[in-house]
Amino acid sequence: MKATRYSTEFKSSIVALYNEGRSVNSLANEYHLAVQTVTGWVKNLKSIPTALILKIGHFLV
Repeated sequence: MKATRYSTEFKSSIVALYNEGRSVNSLANEYHLAVQTVTGWVKNLKSIPTALILKIGHFLV
């Protein structure tokens, strides 16, 4: 089975929701994602401010 690829914009929006106070578990449940997937995105984008993530999200890998 082929792994699902998510757009950078989608990943950025999930991280932005996390930065606004949502828990990893609630985001994983709501968007039908693995907790590990959300945690990885948060770790990768943690040091970037939310506004910047949303503004340049399409440039991130």
